[in-house]
Amino acid sequence: MLVEAARRAGAHVFPPSAGWILPLFFSGLWERTEGVALFGYSRGGVSAVRLARFLAKERIRVVLLYLIDPITFCGRLLSIPSWVEHAFCCRQRAGARFWLLRGRLGRGTPCRVEGARSTVLEEEVVDSFPDGRPLRHEDMIRYALDYARLPLEQGLTCSYPKLAPDRVEPIPQLVSQSVERP
Repeated sequence: MLVEAARRAGAHVFPPSAGWILPLFFSGLWERTEGVALFGYSRGGVSAVRLARFLAKERIRVVLLYLIDPITFCGRLLSIPSWVEHAFCCRQRAGARFWLLRGRLGRGTPCRVEGARSTVLEEEVVDSFPDGRPLRHEDMIRYALDYARLPLEQGLTCSYPKLAPDRVEPIPQLVSQSVERP
């Protein structure tokens, strides 16, 4: 669902394991001044944070970092680079249905901002859908599309008012998605 929504919005999609060849994908970004928006689901959220660090070293602005239930295997907090202008993290606490992500591994990781820059970090922690159904890791993309405080569609089209009220042209987006197989 995330990949389909991203492609409809004109985003570039890459797997989270593509980190070592990412510079090849971004040759066109070095000349851009308006910045990029990064999106990531599950382990792809961790890849999106790593990519934000790489882009900052290359002096490419990251105006939005949208994380959907980021999963870390080590550590208790996911550190958002301080040069990201706006970060939104939507996560759940119930765990995953997938048996390999049992316990803490299936829960979304809380986020924090590194350093003391003025990054806006919004975090939404949810336990259930609005109709009361329990929310698991595998349901988070549907939640982000339909119910999140910052709907995924608004992030993909960069129509979020805090982000770019006077921008007409879309910002190039890069989406990373982790695919879990039973």
